[in-house]
Parts: sequence; C-alpha cells; structure tokens
Amino acid sequence: MDDQLACRLRVAGDVFDLAGPPAALRDLGARLRAAGDVFEQRILNGTLVQLRAGGPVRVALRGGPALEVSGSAEALAALWDALDVVAEEAEADPDADGPAPHRHVEALTVTAERPAAELVI
Repeated sequence: MDDQLACRLRVAGDVFDLAGPPAALRDLGARLRAAGDVFEQRILNGTLVQLRAGGPVRVALRGGPALEVSGSAEALAALWDALDVVAEEAEADPDADGPAPHRHVEALTVTAERPAAELVI
C-alpha cells in the first residue's frame, strides 16, 4: 500500500462521502487511474480499494473500514473524473459560500474542501 492520503471516508447509513483537500483528491485520482486490476490506498480513517472488473461502478463498505469501488475502467472513470472536477472547483472559488464542491458517483459522494483562506491583517 502507498502512503496515507489526507482524504477521509464519512459514512451515514448507506451513503458514503469521500472528502479531502484538492491536492489529496487529485493525487488519489491519479493513483487510481494508473493502478492495475487491484489497488489499495490508505486514507485518514481507513482504506480505499479499487477493483477493475466488468460492469458498472459498485460501491460497498467492508470491514476495516474499507471503501470498495469496482467496475470496468470506463465506469470507474466517472470516479476519477469526479475527484479532479471537485478539486478544480474548490480551488477556483475558495471563498464561495454554500455547499462544498461535490459529485455523486453511485452511492458515493466525492467532496472537496476549499483551501483555507489566507489571513489578512
């Protein structure tokens, strides 16, 4: 397994949220794209497991906790793209009010934390 990334998993019933700062989300997306058929990545409070197989994206929570995403490369591309898009949106408008940039990929929500505003004195 690679080094731990500053992404984290939040679980509310059957709803999963993968959140983190833009740089960590981009890094995770790049690692997932470049990975082989089975890939594990430590995150702040668990593990993200990606399994390349046939079919649509499937999301499940396993013990550990481990968030498991599986599907064909074409289907998983929706997750990889969501990681990049929310990171870009968070950095493009760091002072925006309202909900944090997010995208839904099946039962998974990918959420970017906006960069902390600089302190001006």
